[in-house]
Amino acid sequence: MKKIFLSAAAILTLLLSGCQADGKMDFSAYSDNISKAQEIAVTSAGTSEVLERITSKDDLEQFVKELEFDKWQLKALPDQAAEIGSFQLSQEETVQYGQKDTDGTLKDIAALTLYDGFYVGFEVDDLDLTFQVSEETADYLNGFFR
Repeated sequence: MKKIFLSAAAILTLLLSGCQADGKMDFSAYSDNISKAQEIAVTSAGTSEVLERITSKDDLEQFVKELEFDKWQLKALPDQAAEIGSFQLSQEETVQYGQKDTDGTLKDIAALTLYDGFYVGFEVDDLDLTFQVSEETADYLNGFFR
């Protein structure tokens, strides 16, 4: 129950404080969390086969930088938009008080789904939103599926 309450509070805070009149949202908190990802699994639409795993710190930082969160605009996904692929972001569990170390198991923290027409679905916790991204961001993400 406590976890549900905290997730709801975080989502409500994001929606109330992060949404601006122009449809853009402040993703600085999510950018920080996403930058903590230790692995990004790239999967083409319609398959479960992982095309690539991004694990190096430099590549992970570059991925977050290329997302250009400040240019995302909250938009509805057009009916004709086709899924191109997805990016599953994972990290190890946080070491809790009394623990010496984690077991190395990665936990999913967020997912991005790329659609044609410069659209991205963003899922974190129970939040699932769709955004239109810049052409540069869409081109960067499409590069993983060529």
